[in-house]
Amino acid sequence: MLITSRDNQRIKHLSRLLSSRKERSKSCEFVVEGMRGCADALVSCVLYGQLAVNALYYVPEAANAYDGGKLNDLIGRLPAEKRFEITAEIAAKISSADTSQGIYVVAEFLDKTFCAEAVKPGGRYIVLDNLQDPGNLGTVIRTADAVGIDGIVLTGNCVDLYNPKTVRSAVGSLPRVSVFVENDRDKVFEAFAQHKIQTAAAVISSGENVVGFDFSGGCAVFIGNEGNGLESETASRCDKRITISMRGNIDSLNAATAAAILLWEMTRGER
Repeated sequence: MLITSRDNQRIKHLSRLLSSRKERSKSCEFVVEGMRGCADALVSCVLYGQLAVNALYYVPEAANAYDGGKLNDLIGRLPAEKRFEITAEIAAKISSADTSQGIYVVAEFLDKTFCAEAVKPGGRYIVLDNLQDPGNLGTVIRTADAVGIDGIVLTGNCVDLYNPKTVRSAVGSLPRVSVFVENDRDKVFEAFAQHKIQTAAAVISSGENVVGFDFSGGCAVFIGNEGNGLESETASRCDKRITISMRGNIDSLNAATAAAILLWEMTRGER
């Protein structure tokens, strides 16, 4: 089916999903935009069943030009009633990026309910507390996918997991990482305590050096807000404090950069 009007109800819904957190929450859907992200989303859907895709909107010429036409093979595996061709003009008008690549996947929410039963004994987790930058969140998700931890918990009013910038920064990793959203910090601490998983606060100074820290037996590392770090009350509830030792001229790192170092150290013994 070819859609040529921006007034089409499906296009209006797609546009609202890209621009409105309320619309995403209402329909429990989010949008993946861009060739690489959409190709990964289709692989997760049609090959591995990790992602429920409700609709695909694409400019045929753009799809034909990507990766020698391999994207068309994936598109062809999606049921015909979920595939919608659109014009380049429509793709450009609704894009949340600076330049549209002419393809959008609408998929169902992926976050999981956080509870003690969902926690893996001996597991390794990153807890992001009040993180505000969508690009940072997406980068942490992609790094977590690379090193293979057991999950990410978002707490303390974090940025929207399905913000288009988050999804774009994650570059296809969302379906492969267990992400939990639980704003009640008490529940988070209680669930980890029930499984005897130690909690560690990532702090700028005065913590144990992350290099050599014992992550065996399971650990949940708490990382705070980009501007203010982890709230003192939350840090004081953690069993340990850990610090990334730095020799240069700065005393703090971008949240995503710090998370990458911590994730690497958490899984060092498994490589």
